[in-house]
Amino acid sequence: MTQLMINNVSFHVDMFEEKMITDANTGEELKRLNFSFSVVGKADYDKYDAFFEDPYFEVTNMDTKETLILKNISHSTFYQSPEITDHTNIVFRVKLQQEPVKTKEQVKNEQSTESKVNEMLLSRIKFKALVELLEEKGLLTGDELYTKIEEVAERDFDILRDELSHSKKELKA
Repeated sequence: MTQLMINNVSFHVDMFEEKMITDANTGEELKRLNFSFSVVGKADYDKYDAFFEDPYFEVTNMDTKETLILKNISHSTFYQSPEITDHTNIVFRVKLQQEPVKTKEQVKNEQSTESKVNEMLLSRIKFKALVELLEEKGLLTGDELYTKIEEVAERDFDILRDELSHSKKELKA
């Protein structure tokens, strides 16, 4: 039998399962606890049914001394409140789970940053291939290229920056 301390309330659990799951959105490994405990009577049923309505719990496994903040996934019994007498044995089944450290938005931003880096790399690869092809065909020398890059940068840098800035504003709107 495992003993859990949940929000400073001691629970002697009948069934205890601890497993690791992978969050579908972030890929993080998260701990999930499944456990059951028993109470007798309507008063205890009402008390523990209300107790497990909270969204988060501080849980300490008294065997391992590990303390975690876990999200309430579900709690259930086989009974409905009107069916319960003062002598009814009620088994609660509870699922609690860690929440990901990363959010969907963080993962999306990481993917967006990776996508931007890949786009920049592809652009550099295309540029380099074009330069090499033009040099191989004798249509361009390295000095001519860098002179032209400086000329276009002086002439068009501010215009191109404003165009990029304007397109970012349109995307946000």
